[in-house]
Amino acid sequence: MVEVDADFVRDIIRLGGKTLKRCYQCATCSVVCPLSPDENPFPRKEMIWAQWGLKDKLLKDADIWLCHQCQDCSDYCPRGAKPGEVLAAIRAKVIEELAFPSFFAKALSRPYGIVLWFAIPIFFVWLYFTFVNPFKIPEGEIVFDRFIPHTHVEIAGYIMGAWIFIASAIGIWRFWNNISSEGVRVYEYEIREGADWRVVKYSPRLIECLFWAIINILGHYGSAKFKECGKAKYRYYAHFLMFWGFLIVGVAAAIDLVYIYGFGMEELALPPTDPVIILGTIGGGMLILGTAIAIVMRFADERIGYGTYFDWIFLATLFAVGVSGLATELLRYAGNVGAYYAYVIHLILVFTLLAYAPYSKFAHLLYRTLAYVWAKSVGREVTPTS
Repeated sequence: MVEVDADFVRDIIRLGGKTLKRCYQCATCSVVCPLSPDENPFPRKEMIWAQWGLKDKLLKDADIWLCHQCQDCSDYCPRGAKPGEVLAAIRAKVIEELAFPSFFAKALSRPYGIVLWFAIPIFFVWLYFTFVNPFKIPEGEIVFDRFIPHTHVEIAGYIMGAWIFIASAIGIWRFWNNISSEGVRVYEYEIREGADWRVVKYSPRLIECLFWAIINILGHYGSAKFKECGKAKYRYYAHFLMFWGFLIVGVAAAIDLVYIYGFGMEELALPPTDPVIILGTIGGGMLILGTAIAIVMRFADERIGYGTYFDWIFLATLFAVGVSGLATELLRYAGNVGAYYAYVIHLILVFTLLAYAPYSKFAHLLYRTLAYVWAKSVGREVTPTS
């Protein structure tokens, strides 16, 4: 029996798939997609399932995560149905359904959730300055440790990290059970010789598949993924800059901890020539440039779409994190006390970026990785043409 969920259809439209009903199943999207397998290709079947409200099929469909929203399908669609944006909306809905706790994910995925997005970290900052460390601007040289001790930031980071781990683990566990379950045989295609869908879930081969998935991600999909797209090639460069910029900033932050605990540096007021500052500046610059390219290019071609609220809140936060971090350092070097205010803003933005990762587009990294593992383990991969 097919269970139709009308509310699911309305949610897909609300999350950005507003052109869904325009699709009349000509299959142009599946034909032009350079990333879709020849057998049971996407996104035509996803468009059918979304129109019919087949929620169960879409929650178990790994193919929506093999799509990179390059927008070739949207550009060629004769009806302007924009399958790329519809699949993006479906991915947002899947995250909303599988995330823990689900009510929190649903609240954050709606435009009014922007109030919650910033209200929670601002409330925590208010609690901190009210009951733990009274707000007071230090005199003399700009040293952030005198304003907010590094140990306090680290404790908050550990607590936030535990929350991120638990929420993410529950979400991806649910996702993996969905895509690797017996009920996932929605494709009705022959799995490559040597693979058995019944044992994929716990196969030792998964370690090998995970290794190659991580290699692909670190190379940021290379010619096999984003560069195969024709309409929005800029996405490869924008994502590459954002991905590696964020990683480099993370490495710089980790080295900061080595300075503090390994070398006993109590006051981490590093000069601009320090290797860690240089590394962090490069990473921050890549982050700002990548997000700026993504933001500007979304307005370049109306035919492929501007993106959804789910996309924009993440992009805007990522861009603001990079800008606020750079502003904090520049104000510090200038000896301007505004550096302390910029630092607080930066910490709030970092909180929103990381603490909400299981519910934002950041979660794509986890879900898409598992989708790659599954696709490789059953042989559902596309060989790049260049």
